[in-house]
Amino acid sequence: MTDKISALQEKLASKPDQVFHRYSLAQAYYESQQVDQACIEFKKCLEVKPDWMMAALFLGKACLEVGNKDQAKFYLERALALAQDQNHDDPGEEAKKLLKECSLSG
Repeated sequence: MTDKISALQEKLASKPDQVFHRYSLAQAYYESQQVDQACIEFKKCLEVKPDWMMAALFLGKACLEVGNKDQAKFYLERALALAQDQNHDDPGEEAKKLLKECSLSG
């Protein structure tokens, strides 16, 4: 476990309702290749803020990385819709690209 993850876990333990600490923890897990843990934390972020486009995008990416294409497709479609609703072009394009990967066999 990295120092960054430990520090974020401590912050989250002291303020469990702070969703931004949870998102930062999810990102740290993702960056350190602890993708399953990242998925758990990104899902918790979306439970609190269902319209959080970046949490949906990263959750879709993480699901795709662990081979769960059905879940990836679900969250990437959600991210794409949110990106379009919120006028975020670059994340929307990334979601489209990742959705194509969900369609590939294998």
